Amino acid sequence: MADRAKITKEDLLKFKFLGNPKISKTGGHVCFSLATMDRENNRYSTNLWIHNLNEGNSYQLTSSGKEKCFCWTADGSEVAFSSGRNDPPKGGSELFTIPLSGGEARSIGKLDISVSSIIHLGGDEYLLSATDPRQEELLEGADYMVFSQVPFCSNGKGYTAQSRTGLYLYRIGENPEKLTPDTLDVERFRLSPDGTKALITGKDYSDVKPIFSELWELDLRSKRMEPLISGDGFDCRCADYLDDKVVLSGSDLSKHGINQNASLFSLENGVLREITPGLDAGLRNSIGCDCRYGTSDMNLAFFVDDHRIWFVSTDRTRSNLHSVGLDGEIKLITNDLSSVDDYHVHQGRIALVGLKGLELQELYTIEDGKERSLTDFNSWMIRDRELSQPEYLESHADPAWDIDGWVMRPVDFIEGKTYPTIIHVHGGPKTAFGDVFFHEMQLWAAKGYVVAFCNPRGSDGRGNDFDDIRGKYGTIDYDDIMAFTDAVSKLPYVDSTRMGITGGSYGGYMTNWVIGHTDRFKAAVSQRSISNWISKAGISDIGYYFVPDQQGADIWDDVEKLWWHSPLKYADQASTPTLFIHSDEDYRCELSQGLQMFTALKRHGVESKICVFKGENHELSRGGKPKERLARLEEICRWFDEHLKK
Repeated sequence: MADRAKITKEDLLKFKFLGNPKISKTGGHVCFSLATMDRENNRYSTNLWIHNLNEGNSYQLTSSGKEKCFCWTADGSEVAFSSGRNDPPKGGSELFTIPLSGGEARSIGKLDISVSSIIHLGGDEYLLSATDPRQEELLEGADYMVFSQVPFCSNGKGYTAQSRTGLYLYRIGENPEKLTPDTLDVERFRLSPDGTKALITGKDYSDVKPIFSELWELDLRSKRMEPLISGDGFDCRCADYLDDKVVLSGSDLSKHGINQNASLFSLENGVLREITPGLDAGLRNSIGCDCRYGTSDMNLAFFVDDHRIWFVSTDRTRSNLHSVGLDGEIKLITNDLSSVDDYHVHQGRIALVGLKGLELQELYTIEDGKERSLTDFNSWMIRDRELSQPEYLESHADPAWDIDGWVMRPVDFIEGKTYPTIIHVHGGPKTAFGDVFFHEMQLWAAKGYVVAFCNPRGSDGRGNDFDDIRGKYGTIDYDDIMAFTDAVSKLPYVDSTRMGITGGSYGGYMTNWVIGHTDRFKAAVSQRSISNWISKAGISDIGYYFVPDQQGADIWDDVEKLWWHSPLKYADQASTPTLFIHSDEDYRCELSQGLQMFTALKRHGVESKICVFKGENHELSRGGKPKERLARLEEICRWFDEHLKK
């Protein structure tokens, strides 16, 4: 260990972020994206790479650093992709193809729409999903915006007005032909095996975007859409063709609201049949990590291959790949990976991007029931850096539930010495911590802190009864976090008089809540937080449905309940020095939430400061620009150093 260096915030610049693996039609190659941080230009550089599954070697396919979505061409000889090279039209995209062997990419069209996914249909035809930035007509050329729907904004996209994601047929040399109505916002689509039809999930609306997603089948020849599942009492999130049936994921949301765990169904003669009635797990990877970028959105999604459905679920403190047939028998596929971040299955071959213990992302495949690493981009981290291994610590606030937690000792740990401690609360609330590599927590441990984190009630991975804290925010979850803090305080190397607390999103909410309910923490850092459920209901991109669902109350029927669960109500009781971190383009937990809490503390004489990151959004800690991410880490470390090390 002596020859290993401590981790630094600048190490973040050296990480390689893998994502979006796609196996070729022939099954012999995997194309995947690889992103790195470009500090000089303050952006991410993303290129496409190929791994030859038969020969075992990887090579870089593109080099512009501006590649986006991609697909294999129908014969597997080329990769088609969207790229920001050559300055595409504002709000638009340029498409290219490049041979599997590399060489010069060939432009196949500049489009006025922003392409988000692409499938080659054969010949000169492509099926695209893309955003059409439609705007209302403005008068006299004045500079203003017109909104006629809710939501009118989207985190990471800004004020979106009436824009929609639609499905388009693109023939090289022609204008894209829109196949879906202007009112439909397409979420996912999957092509039939013969390439003549597509299943589309999404929401069709004009005024207020509904909670439930619907399902249609689009005939690509006649261009006619047939509704298969309406948005009346069932939320359909992903659909595909399995043998001669349609299979899908979804839920009626009747028992546990918008976070209710989905199940898998087949649609037979217009009737839903549940394939996995005993499955009580979130169909996604909820394991928190700040070392991912460019992975595909697999929330409640799945792939179909080899007469089976392949899906990822969070199982307590790990995320695993599973498969299930129409008979409902679920098989566990991964064994060693701690977190399956992205995956693809084709003709029995499996490609995974994942985290294994404290190892950063690599590309994996499955052979003889075991995961085998295919790449070696990030092994330097565990080889050259001195890391702190999370140690499991169980706690109890309610005897009925054991709470999973971990403690990381400082990397320079000396037996008999006590250390300042940081309690870290995850976001969500329906996400989860595991024992995977977490850069900011390893950084704190390298700077001499004990770092502790747990999965209180409301976290993902343990079924609906554990996950569901609707109407209970700040009660049982607070009890669990405090009981875990008690357990941490009893460790012989923890200085209980020098403890800090931090968290982002839901973790920011809990940080705000904690400082209004106890003075046991000497410092706090509240990030992208919620402070006022009343105002959040009208501003956040999800507030109009998230607030009434999660709080069990709305502005017009029980405003007092919303206020009771708002940390702002208790801000006059706070005394903990608190740093607030927010972004001016965060439309998920909007900037005003942090400003309200900051103002309240200042008015009551509590030492506080707020850092507002310009041009950043809710994803600052995970996908923010390099310089801003480094500055955020420095501000957090400075605050804790000033208050916990004196």
